[in-house]
Amino acid sequence: MLPSVTSDLGERWRPITPLPRINGALEPILKTVDSLRSAWEDALQHYSEAELTEARNRRLRRHAVETGIIERLYELDWGTTEALVAEGLTIEVANRAGGINEDTLLVIRSQYEALEYLAELAHQGSSLTVRVIRDLHKIITRHQATYEARDQFGRTFQAELHHGEWKQHDNHVIRPDGSILEYCPWIQAQSEMEQLIKFYEEGTDAHPLVRSAWLHHRFIQIHPFEDGNGRVARAITLLQLLRDHYAPLVVDRRQREIYIAALDVANDGDLSDLIRLFARLEISALQSTLTQPVAKPGQLDAAGVVRAYASRLQQIQDVTSERKAEGVSLVANEIAVRVSNYLEGQRQDLQESLRTIDPTAWAAIGHAEPPDDRAHWWRRGLIETARAVDFYTNLAGGSWWTRLQLEVFGDRLRFIAAVQKVGHGETGVLAVTVYAERVHPESDDTSSFVEPESILDISPTDSVTLSYNDTPAERWPEVEELLRRKLREAVEYFIERLG
Repeated sequence: MLPSVTSDLGERWRPITPLPRINGALEPILKTVDSLRSAWEDALQHYSEAELTEARNRRLRRHAVETGIIERLYELDWGTTEALVAEGLTIEVANRAGGINEDTLLVIRSQYEALEYLAELAHQGSSLTVRVIRDLHKIITRHQATYEARDQFGRTFQAELHHGEWKQHDNHVIRPDGSILEYCPWIQAQSEMEQLIKFYEEGTDAHPLVRSAWLHHRFIQIHPFEDGNGRVARAITLLQLLRDHYAPLVVDRRQREIYIAALDVANDGDLSDLIRLFARLEISALQSTLTQPVAKPGQLDAAGVVRAYASRLQQIQDVTSERKAEGVSLVANEIAVRVSNYLEGQRQDLQESLRTIDPTAWAAIGHAEPPDDRAHWWRRGLIETARAVDFYTNLAGGSWWTRLQLEVFGDRLRFIAAVQKVGHGETGVLAVTVYAERVHPESDDTSSFVEPESILDISPTDSVTLSYNDTPAERWPEVEELLRRKLREAVEYFIERLG
């Protein structure tokens, strides 16, 4: 972050404040996180220590890669990212996947080492201290010699980065609206960091995700280092989660704009958006682990993989709760009815609007649920969407789906919203997901079949996770927001390409 030239540039710095009382509207999503965490802990009983360690390390490797991309320190394509996450942070893995600059790999490795350091502290039950934060900065920036600074005339230059030392100049950030937000004056960095730790230790009654979001934002508000503050902030967020046995959450490149916007709203005193984002990312992390952590590639032969899977699945099925199964069915049925009703309302409005473009345009609704045979439709789309969100979808019994279909000038849009089970066996966890595809007119001609075109970008936060003991009415606003947002995206894409 560039040091400021003067302290009179916009919104003045304010000392950090303790954790505020959080809006009760956040309780349903935090409840879901904890229900999912309970299912996650039940599932973890069936894995070896090696599998659990590897599953955790994969998430830490993903964090290490993405945290630098968030800061625009480097760029990395998805193929190389996935290879490094799955197989390890080595130049050999990177070269097989497409290659990486060796200096970039050193930076990623140092970021990973910092996360391992934090994980060990969490394992030991150690507390967060000012010394820990300074040591963390040393590790994270070990292979970063300089940072971009600005002199008194506004000219940028590469300044020496002092590892683990507080900043020696004031700094600021330009907000999305163009105004300037000051950070803590450099001379007060030490006292503000001590106050941060004091308030943090006093907030033990808060939910771990709320506490982590508060810590993250207040650290950013201080901005104690010359550079690397964002990476340190995202790292220390994990300490509380790991100590309380939550999965390590990852802010990746796809959430960058949402994340920055949530931090900016927090600057005005409202942590709700940041807490909600962290909750969704934690849900994604827990869902991902429910897909079954596995050993590193090559540790088991094919038959070994099958035996391990069969043994684990049998164990999970042996402890399946009848209460969970009943709860899942009740929650899924009610949410599915609400989804159908919502999309029916959209169908009527869309059909009326589309007929101003094409008098023959039409819109239709279809739906199915288990045990109907049609509950097994859309399998490929549901699997692809679950993969994008990063969870294993259990489609053995089908899903609760609703399809909204539009046709204009012979071009067709299918929008499918589905409630589906998460994980092997009866985990008690459900996910609401959406996907959309454009069916080209040529598809009706069997001599020139054209595969439907998937038209939505799906990220880990583009789903709503439900637990078997959730109250559907409380969670419905999140589902409705997902439907509204993604349906708008799908219709905009479809309409822009008509004709």
